[in-house]
Amino acid sequence: MSTRAGRRTPRLHTAEAVPAHAQENRLSRRSTNGASAEGASRTGSAVKLTQIAYQKILRAIVDGRLDLGEALSENDLAGALRLSKAPIRESLSELRLKGLVVVVPQSGSYVFSPLPEEIAELCDFRSLLETRALRASMEIDPKKLIAELRGIVREISRASRAGDIFQSKRLDTEFHHTFIRHCGNRYLIQSYANIRDMAEALLHRFMDTAIYRNRAHDEHQKMVDLLASNRVSQAIDVLEEHIARTKHFQTRVTWPSGRQRRRDYKFRDYSRVFGEEV
Repeated sequence: MSTRAGRRTPRLHTAEAVPAHAQENRLSRRSTNGASAEGASRTGSAVKLTQIAYQKILRAIVDGRLDLGEALSENDLAGALRLSKAPIRESLSELRLKGLVVVVPQSGSYVFSPLPEEIAELCDFRSLLETRALRASMEIDPKKLIAELRGIVREISRASRAGDIFQSKRLDTEFHHTFIRHCGNRYLIQSYANIRDMAEALLHRFMDTAIYRNRAHDEHQKMVDLLASNRVSQAIDVLEEHIARTKHFQTRVTWPSGRQRRRDYKFRDYSRVFGEEV
């Protein structure tokens, strides 16, 4: 550092020369980071499209807009949902893992079509989970559980008076799921999640008759009244009878499946199935 007339003069700092190879490395890192971000964006977009397709096809199966055993066309589903075939294929694979779609070699994908013995096993498993969950929920917070169940029963009555069958079905499912949610056992909750969609899909196809719906509603009300008077064992007895009656009706039906179903749905118009959602 130099001085002039006793004053210190600051040294001027000059930019150091950056070697060419270092500049190339920086540019390479920027390019790589940009490509990674772009790739991540594309991956995220693909996942989102798969989730959209999954939810729409799932609800169409559960709500009964797609028939059990119905053949599924990737091309037609993609056209109706305005998506490419890739997210449709991925969503069908996920639905297969949930048991809602089956793949027949040399034929294609179909909505699940349970055999009577499979329905019986499903109902038995439901009974095991729901009865245990109801008892556990009453041990944890009975007031909160009963209040929620009462609210659902009131909503079912309201939907019934309004002739809203779809809402009645949805609330019936929610009634049963309420004591699952409150049971405090993560493994029981996960086990129920594995069968809930299949159970709900079957329920939707058996609650179109007023007699069935009204009887189910009466049994729900009876369970709530028994729980409110702390007669838990009696409420569980009603729940077991409730599911046993469901098992009796559902196992009497044989759902068609296989290649012949593809011929039945050759002219299926998916735009009507998904028209309200797209």
